Amino acid sequence: MPHPGFLHVLRRRLWAITFFVALVCFSTVAFSYLEKHTLFDSFYWTITVISTVGFGDITPHTQLGKLLFILDAVSGVNAYIYLITSWQSSLVEERLERRLWKIAESKANANPEKKIQES
Repeated sequence: MPHPGFLHVLRRRLWAITFFVALVCFSTVAFSYLEKHTLFDSFYWTITVISTVGFGDITPHTQLGKLLFILDAVSGVNAYIYLITSWQSSLVEERLERRLWKIAESKANANPEKKIQES
């Protein structure tokens, strides 16, 4: 069973993941249609543009293909960065929360008289 924190992060970032997948699918099909490449080559091009690797072996030649490149370069990189940083921040938040609970529990266990008096 997956960790509950993982599922919480997944639910919180579902729209970003959906946007990223939709962008990759749309760009792959659009580039294939506009530039007359295979779907595999278009998928490869989309991933290299979004990940900023950009080997340059496949390049757009039409104006619409170049416009698609700009769309992918700007929105794809931003979505990719958002996904990575949000995932990382969620993991850090979860670790901090666990540590704070451990500190609170150890303080509560260290002073049992206070706990009894407060009840």
